[in-house]
Amino acid sequence: MIVKPTKLLVLATTLLVAFTMSATAQSIDYSRSLEKRHQIELRLGMWNQVTDTRTEVGIGLVSTSVESSGFLGGLAYGHWLSESMALTVSVGAMAAKIETNSGIAVTTTETAVVSPIMFGLKQYFPSSTYYTSVRPYAMAAVGTYIGSQTKEEAGLVVVVESRTEAAMGGQIGIGADFILGRHVNLGVMMAYNLMTDFRNPIGGSKNYSGPQLVFGISYVFGRGVH
Repeated sequence: MIVKPTKLLVLATTLLVAFTMSATAQSIDYSRSLEKRHQIELRLGMWNQVTDTRTEVGIGLVSTSVESSGFLGGLAYGHWLSESMALTVSVGAMAAKIETNSGIAVTTTETAVVSPIMFGLKQYFPSSTYYTSVRPYAMAAVGTYIGSQTKEEAGLVVVVESRTEAAMGGQIGIGADFILGRHVNLGVMMAYNLMTDFRNPIGGSKNYSGPQLVFGISYVFGRGVH
C-alpha cells in the first residue's frame, strides 16, 4: 500500500503540535541537560516516493514491478553543541520492493537498495522546551544517496548484473526527542528527501525524492555541562 505524501505530512504536523504543547506545559528540569553529550540512535520507519509505480521489461519479456514506498532503517550519531543545536551523522537504507514475473525461458531475481549518508544539524525550539522531557526541532542535512541494484537472470545461461550509482541530495524535516532518562531517548521525525537523478535507474527509478517518517530509540552518553 502506498502512503500519500500529504497523509504523512498531516500526521507529522499533528504529532509535532502535540509534542510542543506537552513540552511547554512541563516545568524546567536542569538535570535533563543535553549540552555536550552524545547519542547513538537506531532508526526504523517508512519512505514514500513522489513518482508512480514503475515497470521495466527485461530479457525474455520479463516484467518487473517496483512499488514507490517501503520500509527504511538506519543508524545515526548526534552531538549536542548546546541545548538548542546538535550535529548529526546518519546512514540509512531504503529498501525498494521488487516483484518479478518470469518469462517462458527466463527467471529473474532482482534487489535494489538506496542508502542516504547524511550530515546535518538539528535546531531545537522554542527555548521554553530546553531541559524538558520533550524537545521539538527542525533539521536539515546534506549528503550522498548510494543506489545499489543486483539482477540475476537464469535461462540457457546465467547473467548476473550488479550496479552502483551515486547522487547528491539532502533532507529537511521536523521532529521531537523524548527524554526518558539520562541514557535513553525516543524520537519521531518527518523529513523530505531531495536528490538529483541517478545516471541509470536503480530499482526502476532514477530519483527517490519524497517524504519519510522515522521512529528512533537512542542511547545517550557523556557527562554534559551540568
